[in-house]
Amino acid sequence: MKIVVCGFGSAGYSAAMAIKRYDYKAEIIVIDPKENDLMHPCGLPYALEGVINQEHLVQNLNFHRFGITKIKGIAEKIFHHEKTVAISTLQGKKIESYDKLIIALGCRPFMPSIINLDRYMNSSIYTLTSTGDLDLIKERIKSAARCAIIGGGAIGIETAYALKAQNKDVTIIEMADQLLNGILDNDMAAFAENYLNEAGIKVIKNKKVTGVEGNELLKNIICDEESIPADMAVLAAGFKPELSLAENSGIEFSIDGIKTNEMLLTSAEDVYAAGDCIINYSVIDKKPISSRLATSAYKQGAVAAANALGGNEKYHGSAGTFVTRFGSFEIAGTGFNTAQAALRGYTPVSGKITSKIRPEYYPDNSDITVKIIFDKDTGLVLGAQCAGEEGVAERVNIVSMALEFGITIDALCRTELAYAPSVSEVYDPLFRAADFGLRRMKRDKIK
Repeated sequence: MKIVVCGFGSAGYSAAMAIKRYDYKAEIIVIDPKENDLMHPCGLPYALEGVINQEHLVQNLNFHRFGITKIKGIAEKIFHHEKTVAISTLQGKKIESYDKLIIALGCRPFMPSIINLDRYMNSSIYTLTSTGDLDLIKERIKSAARCAIIGGGAIGIETAYALKAQNKDVTIIEMADQLLNGILDNDMAAFAENYLNEAGIKVIKNKKVTGVEGNELLKNIICDEESIPADMAVLAAGFKPELSLAENSGIEFSIDGIKTNEMLLTSAEDVYAAGDCIINYSVIDKKPISSRLATSAYKQGAVAAANALGGNEKYHGSAGTFVTRFGSFEIAGTGFNTAQAALRGYTPVSGKITSKIRPEYYPDNSDITVKIIFDKDTGLVLGAQCAGEEGVAERVNIVSMALEFGITIDALCRTELAYAPSVSEVYDPLFRAADFGLRRMKRDKIK
């Protein structure tokens, strides 16, 4: 069996390793243009901050040890009737045959329509998706004092904090009315905004960047006719799936990604797809969601690999579980926020509390805010959000499992958690929020 893997991020790596686990005799060809085998993009803001060593973000895996061949190049077109793929390399064009093929090309930064953007790209406006981008930013901040972040998602926030740690004047510009839009409810996103404000980072909301201006380098960012001074900017306006290979190869796709079935098989025979380049869907209602997470990509890569080898595994969807940490603050979410739940036909009810993580008598304590969302009519758990200095991810992870298996709020409250005064309360904040929401639901039904 000869399997070609196009792209080597989280999904491609997972697929290749899974193939070797399932069938060590399988021939694997990886097609990827990177100098290094692996690069960990989620660590880039932390390398910019100086928390981690940039060199640790790249890895070479010594493919030959695994019996894997790497072709350094870009897969351009799949001829699925002939079962070959055309590759562009520095040495010229190359054709590679396959028995099965997995597309795992990931995504690319979304480039908003901004007047004069091209003029300043990679001189004083940057994306942060590679170590090359990181090098350019680190060089620019040596002389730049005022930094703007265009986009208030997780990467934008992490990058803003990293630049503030370099003693820069930092402004986040977000076109929505909140940070982490589409992920968290406004009341929970406000915790992140407050923390950033306290760190000295300015947050501008409800402003769309329409243009940039300066001389040789950036000087101002134009937002709805308002001018914001900036010596440099980082674009963090989201990502788009990489669709060029599918488009060139006649494989079905939409603007949201490559279309696959539950087996992650595309419209082309023996061609699978996994990771940020495909249309992901919710584990809750099986409808599409905009979720580009390394954890989802990793799971998808393993499923695609198993099925490429003749298996019968299904990908069940993503809960969209995420967490970010900047400074001493953590914020996390999973499932639908309140607005999404309502748009998908549910009647969302929530329970929200703020409490100490450990008993009041225990030293070195901190607050955590937990919000859990569920359907008023059925009690089905729909999502959760947490914010605080610690303990955020583990509570959201519990709810993520509840989403995976369709658990109701009653069933969730039956779960027994570990307790010690040095770790948590007997009455855990997660269950306090769930019980509060459950009481609300029951009161509403009585009325």
